[in-house]
Amino acid sequence: MEKNPAMQPRYRTLFLGFLLLYALTVAVLSGEGAGKFANLHLVFDTSNGILSLLLAVFLLVEQQAISPNVRKLLVISFGLASMTELLHALIGIEWNGTFAVIQSYAGVLRPATWPPSTYVLPLALAWVLVLERRNSTLSPRVFAVGMVFVTLALFALSFSLPQYLDTGLLGIQRPTQIPLLFLWLWVIAMCWRLRHKHPLYEGLVWMGVLLLLSDLCMLYSTSPHEKFTMMAHSGKFLAYLLLHVLQMKSAVQDNYARNVAETALRQEKRSLQMALDELQYQKFALDQHAIVGTTDVQGNITYANQAFFDISGYTQEELIGQNHRILNSGIHPKVFFKDMYHTITAGRVWHGEICNRTKNGQLYWVATTIVPFVDETGKPRQYISMHTDITERKLTEQKVHQLAFYDELTGLPNRRLLLDRLSKALAVSERSQHHGALMFLDLDNFKALNDTKGHDVGDLLLVEVAERMRRCVREGDSIARLGGDEFVVV
Repeated sequence: MEKNPAMQPRYRTLFLGFLLLYALTVAVLSGEGAGKFANLHLVFDTSNGILSLLLAVFLLVEQQAISPNVRKLLVISFGLASMTELLHALIGIEWNGTFAVIQSYAGVLRPATWPPSTYVLPLALAWVLVLERRNSTLSPRVFAVGMVFVTLALFALSFSLPQYLDTGLLGIQRPTQIPLLFLWLWVIAMCWRLRHKHPLYEGLVWMGVLLLLSDLCMLYSTSPHEKFTMMAHSGKFLAYLLLHVLQMKSAVQDNYARNVAETALRQEKRSLQMALDELQYQKFALDQHAIVGTTDVQGNITYANQAFFDISGYTQEELIGQNHRILNSGIHPKVFFKDMYHTITAGRVWHGEICNRTKNGQLYWVATTIVPFVDETGKPRQYISMHTDITERKLTEQKVHQLAFYDELTGLPNRRLLLDRLSKALAVSERSQHHGALMFLDLDNFKALNDTKGHDVGDLLLVEVAERMRRCVREGDSIARLGGDEFVVV
């Protein structure tokens, strides 16, 4: 089974490096016999207090990608731990002058301040982890007040324990260290479960392991300045230092990820802006060269460009919101629109030529493409139509057709159209077994009229004859002019 990368330890190699360094430190101190390290003890206590304070400051300033409330609680936890550790370090200084009185109580204060300096951090972390595990929130102010009471209670307990136990360092140290080990084990286990939320939790795991090992060394301590005490203090120093390194590494990774995300976002915004600009250019070009409109699924017009208003003769107020039937010319049969709607409602593009009527009643022709915009279910939610004015072309086609099949003077079908209609009439007669009639007509003395009155008068006579013949025949009959004064009725 493939493992989830988010659940894999990220900083195990770095932890192993610090663990090796701690092992070397323990090995070096093990060979020192019964040596005393009073100055080194003070350096470690001070350094640990400062490192703990820096961890709190780093969490406060860096704004890591964890819950803001959890981050504030961790700041309070490391801040209180720093105060107790620095207090423990200050007791170890040889005070003179005004503060010499502290020196007289150092033998009692130093061992009494040790348990609070070791318990505050794991107790605070345990409280934070319980809240995080339960997805609960707690006001940082309430948390701080609660931890202050816990710290004061630890101090009170440390001062009262010597009354019930053997006095001296071992009398306080041994009973307090053993529960601390189990507390760190619980904190480590909880952080391990939460490590997928943020790398900081994994850092707390490795810090907790080193602190657990340092507290194990403290069990064997026999005096404040001997080698086992130094092993414990060096372990705490390395634990805090490790978390510092992991924090900085995590911060660098967070910043890198943030920069990558911001760069990707800027590129996405730039690409989106370019796409919007391109759409604006395309819309401008389309508006300049095409008639564009959109309708909803009911056929109500929701948008039209200026070219649409110009060709239809309607204003924006008159057209938007109206049904497209406002442009219907009545030229096309119902089946024409039925086929169109069947195509576009199925989500397919329709191409064709439509004759519309302007506001003042004039007809105009447009070559039309209707594109349906479909939703996630595949059903159209609106239609966009693009038109090209082909009125001139249609008029030209009609002229060509008129010249090819109709007599220019009278408007009657010419010889070519007559032959076509005659062949169709013969086919119908053959199928129906009915007969038709063919009648040839000419005008007597037409040549004499032309010669005496002129061709203009002759043309007027031909036009009048054609008009009277139209009124005399039925709708299904055909009249044609063969030429001159010759006419045919089918």
